[in-house]
Amino acid sequence: MQYAIVDIETTGGFPRQHGITEIAIVLHNGTEVEGKYQTLVNPHQPIPPFIANMTGISDEMVAVAPSFEEVAPRIFELLQNRVFVAHNVNFDFSFVKHYLLEAGFHLQTPKLCTIRLSRKVFPGFRKYGLGHLCRELGIQVENRHRAYGDALATTKVLDLVLQNNGQLVISEMLKKEKKTNSGIPKN
Repeated sequence: MQYAIVDIETTGGFPRQHGITEIAIVLHNGTEVEGKYQTLVNPHQPIPPFIANMTGISDEMVAVAPSFEEVAPRIFELLQNRVFVAHNVNFDFSFVKHYLLEAGFHLQTPKLCTIRLSRKVFPGFRKYGLGHLCRELGIQVENRHRAYGDALATTKVLDLVLQNNGQLVISEMLKKEKKTNSGIPKN
């Protein structure tokens, strides 16, 4: 199975109102990393101070970055024919899908959430946020709250899931998602 592990940083929580400031994609073939992509993105709106403080991404940094429309063809190409994986996948997927659609690309790919996946493969942890999960699993995270650092940490989570016989859980989750997305109600 081919995966694209994605993480984004944004100016807020709603794709129609807020912009992407950074995106990272790690390509994984189910055994190892095959490629990496990362870029800052000009959101064409100010970054709120609390987000700038958390991520370290400033208005000055993104002012010279490409717009999402400029990088959309490459992002679409990287995500094609892969499972879209993210920690809290609906957040990242909603932004990426929205901005790809605005750039003229219709993303249709299965998605997989490493929070839900981790709850099934590693039950019993108090919390499953990326920071907490990485501490529980002994994963070193560099550049927390930056797209590339968080995408690499999520990739390591996926690796541990796969090493712990998680392929069956992944297959089941993807089957459920396919039924949900096809209009067939979940069981």
